[in-house]
Amino acid sequence: MSWSGSASFSKQGIGLGLEGGLNLANANIKPSFNTGSKTGFMVGGFVDIGVSKNVSIKPAIRYIMKGFEIRGNNGVTFTENLGYIEFPMLVNVKFPLNQVKPYFELGPILGIQLSANEEATDGVNFQEKDVSTSFESVDFGLYFGSGMGFKVADNTELFTGMGYSLGFSNILKGTTTAKNNGFRFTAGVKFDI
Repeated sequence: MSWSGSASFSKQGIGLGLEGGLNLANANIKPSFNTGSKTGFMVGGFVDIGVSKNVSIKPAIRYIMKGFEIRGNNGVTFTENLGYIEFPMLVNVKFPLNQVKPYFELGPILGIQLSANEEATDGVNFQEKDVSTSFESVDFGLYFGSGMGFKVADNTELFTGMGYSLGFSNILKGTTTAKNNGFRFTAGVKFDI
């Protein structure tokens, strides 16, 4: 029985991929502040493990820049630059149409903070400092997105996608709460093995 299960699993396929892109990051802060988004990059890799013809599990590891801006009433803008190693565990559902594969994906994401610094500027003066002790080291949320894969060779697929990450955990220490969120735009390549 275990041999037939292994054979069935191997037919579904395993892929290895690389991806990169942009994260338009922001945060849901309470009490409310005048906030703005900041653009960061993301880069990483993933394994695409087929569990049926059109469904796969996609564990990944990536470096991603998150953060937000706070615009003070005194004309000073504070930019929080947060770097994370992120571990998504996504369910990917594909809708194959010959050479093109639209897809939808959804799943939890766990982030471990690597860095946190704050930039403050009033348009003339600039100051930067480490604020890692003001932020929690773990970030947890949900990602959902969609995209399109394009078969370019027998075992190679290029893809592009977009999605949204919704933070569940408070990333700030103290009485103010902040939850990461962001729109993500990605592109990459997957190799079936």
